[in-house]
Amino acid sequence: MTPQISRRNIAKGAAWAAPAVIATSAIPAYAASTQIPPLGTICSLYFGGGNRNSQTTSVYLAVESADGVIHAGQTVSWVVDMSRGTVPGLNYPQDGSWTLTTSVPKGQSATQFVVTLTANQDVPVQNVNCVARMIWDGSASAGSSNISPKSTLSVTSSGNNTSYSSKITIPQRYGTSVNDTSRTPLRIDGACYPKIQWSDLGNSTRYDKDTILYFNGQGPILPDSNANNTQKITTGTC
Repeated sequence: MTPQISRRNIAKGAAWAAPAVIATSAIPAYAASTQIPPLGTICSLYFGGGNRNSQTTSVYLAVESADGVIHAGQTVSWVVDMSRGTVPGLNYPQDGSWTLTTSVPKGQSATQFVVTLTANQDVPVQNVNCVARMIWDGSASAGSSNISPKSTLSVTSSGNNTSYSSKITIPQRYGTSVNDTSRTPLRIDGACYPKIQWSDLGNSTRYDKDTILYFNGQGPILPDSNANNTQKITTGTC
């Protein structure tokens, strides 16, 4: 099961980390192609503060590897297509064990870009899963990034002798109440998650609470909260 992240940990990782300088000798000379290429997936989604035009949105990434390790010199790539928005910032550790890069600079408008993880030493997948993150900070200002509510986001990857694909419709969460008709639901791979349940507890009448949803690999998508709530956000009429 994908490890869950507390809201406290999310707050700690809110700012994207600047990479440390990596010596080229850190990558062994042997060819990483001798290993089965790992597969990139999505771990969870996080929707934070914002307004009707833009909001903080994070896509937490995960990796599947045949032996549970991303070997030194290996890369994992996620191809990201979005209908409206700019390239996000990234979160990864400063210890240099692995890094993330985007094929298009942060803040630039793009309908497609590639996120690439590079392992500079052998890295267990648990050190990456739900840590690697794309961050749209909810601002259209210079040097910042945003993704538009009601736009679509598709993430694909290949590796581990298989492929992964997921399509997400970004919700418009903000309005004046849970019944505001300007609000729209979240859609993931054709499933619809009703707009009235947007809150940190899954059943609150609040319409503007931060929410994190887990792709836990077992069907239900669960909201996180400080109260350790496990109520399912179920599909339904949107």
